Amino acid sequence: MLLRVFLGLVVVVAAAALDIGVQRGQDHTFQCDFPITAGATYVLYWNKDGAQIMNYLSATEEVSFTGDFADRGGVQLSGGSPRKDLIVENLQIADSGEYHCSVNEIGATAQSGDGTMYQLMVFVPPSVTISGGPYQLGEGESMTTTCRANSHPASNFTWTLPSGDVSEGASLQIKNMTLADAGTYRCTADNGYGSAYETVQVTMKEKVIGGSDVMRVQGLPVMLLLIASLLLPVFLS
Repeated sequence: MLLRVFLGLVVVVAAAALDIGVQRGQDHTFQCDFPITAGATYVLYWNKDGAQIMNYLSATEEVSFTGDFADRGGVQLSGGSPRKDLIVENLQIADSGEYHCSVNEIGATAQSGDGTMYQLMVFVPPSVTISGGPYQLGEGESMTTTCRANSHPASNFTWTLPSGDVSEGASLQIKNMTLADAGTYRCTADNGYGSAYETVQVTMKEKVIGGSDVMRVQGLPVMLLLIASLLLPVFLS
């Protein structure tokens, strides 16, 4: 938050939050960049989504976690002087949110204000699975398969077809199977923090020739010989 003075008026300008993406299970340190006066006694607060999660009094070195962090392990205030950075270990999806520090100095010339606002996204990169497969279809048959991803935030899906064409969405449908539809289909999931893909093979069944077709095919040479034997005397006479 910024304070600007125009003609004796104090105007509060809300600064845009700084986006931060951290993979689930990793640690992160939020830096409180408010300029605390050297040697000052101060009260420090850390807030998440507008609610207080930690307070610290420099005079007593007492740190207290409240709200969402009251019973959460792996959170601490950094050492050094002045102490003001928030360390969160083993981040989970529930830790996503907006964080900022607030400082109130104590004394006649004390100052107070907020540090940078951080918008934290704890993400999980996609891991992809495809329902079913491999598939073998007969000519004219149809099929539908679905691509799924374990990710946070949710993923967007694209299918790359054997022809090189791209189809958007999690589901893939083949209608009226032809030989041109056979090949490798690749599903790609992307959630803005990572991407992954999986493939599925679609082949075409060999066409089975029916009994009457076999007879027609096998009987063709016999028929030709019969016709030839009937026509041969005509040519010889």
